[in-house]
Amino acid sequence: MRVMVAVLAALVLAASPPEVTPLTFEEALALAGRTPGPESAARAAEVRRAEGARLSPFVFNPQLTVEPGYRQRADERGADLRVGVSQTFSLSGQTGARNTAIRAEEAVLDAEARAVLLSRQLAIAEAWLRLWAAEQAIIQSGHELKLATSFRDAVQGAAKLGASTKLELAEAGAYLAEARLAELDAEGQVAERRVALAMLLGKDPSRPLQATGALPEVELPPDAEWAPLVARASRMPEAAARTLGAQLERARAAEAHASRGTLLQVGVAGLREYDGAAGGALTLTLTPSLFERGERDQGALLASAERLEGEARDVGHRAAAGLALTLHEVEHSRQVLAALRGELLPSAEEAARLRELLFQSGDSTVPEVVLARRALAAARIRLGHARAGEAWARVKARFFIDALSGVSTP
Repeated sequence: MRVMVAVLAALVLAASPPEVTPLTFEEALALAGRTPGPESAARAAEVRRAEGARLSPFVFNPQLTVEPGYRQRADERGADLRVGVSQTFSLSGQTGARNTAIRAEEAVLDAEARAVLLSRQLAIAEAWLRLWAAEQAIIQSGHELKLATSFRDAVQGAAKLGASTKLELAEAGAYLAEARLAELDAEGQVAERRVALAMLLGKDPSRPLQATGALPEVELPPDAEWAPLVARASRMPEAAARTLGAQLERARAAEAHASRGTLLQVGVAGLREYDGAAGGALTLTLTPSLFERGERDQGALLASAERLEGEARDVGHRAAAGLALTLHEVEHSRQVLAALRGELLPSAEEAARLRELLFQSGDSTVPEVVLARRALAAARIRLGHARAGEAWARVKARFFIDALSGVSTP
């Protein structure tokens, strides 16, 4: 997958840059249900429900019997005709078992559709936020390149006047080259993440997307309510789909058993004999379930149910761990963002400003200025990634909480 994204990103970079298509976070999420995976999963549930509504209350078709014959005696001859119709009924509850299995199938498809949609929404949200962070990084890289160019020009001017050494000029040139490489790296990362987002949305990767608009603002419940949410994580759509799948297999096993149960066939027949005599008959045929009771099919289905129940428990444990980690990421990313905004970035900005003033007065060297500017550029880029990371943690937590409540996140 990553190789494919990298190849497509390289092709996009090599081609002439087309006009970008702006896309907000809300617009990207709104497209999740229209992507192939979630759309087909929802359609599958609709088809199953529509076909289930068309089922007949009878599980057996009627039988029509026509028995033409010919009879001959020494003094008489003529044709006989017997016509009958019969209907088979299950005495083992096959109709009810079938309807229970159908409802279970619908429930499984609905749960699978919710799980597929949630997975695609999470992937799109993460891809959009990663693209937003990369685009912020390229803005900072472009700004840093301009500063590096002006600084190199200033050092060149000072060198012509004999105020700077060749070493300082070389260091300023290296700083400029690194700034150019950083911008190129940022451009490559943006192209790769644009392609990744386009693939998730089912869009043409040659038409680049641009993450525009503000970061999503998400409200979360108080920290004191987080522990009960983790305890309920086994109700996540994926785990619920496995649990319902196990129930479906048991319902199918019951249907298989009922289909081999006792059958009663009721029929009526009319007879016209060669001599013109006519008559009728009522037929009752009982097929007891003595030997074949569907054990083979039933055993395979019950075994599958046991396997799915185990998988459901595993998925539930992973969901609980994932939700607990996500809620931890919410708090951790909040602290990281606060430290960057309140401590690192202000200190880096002040250090860079003072280094430039000292350099202008001759009390600082080129390497010291370059080091301060690199630290400032790194802090600004890190802030962009931290903002996206904090938003992603909150968005992911909101999606999980809504999934537990059965609410569809817009």
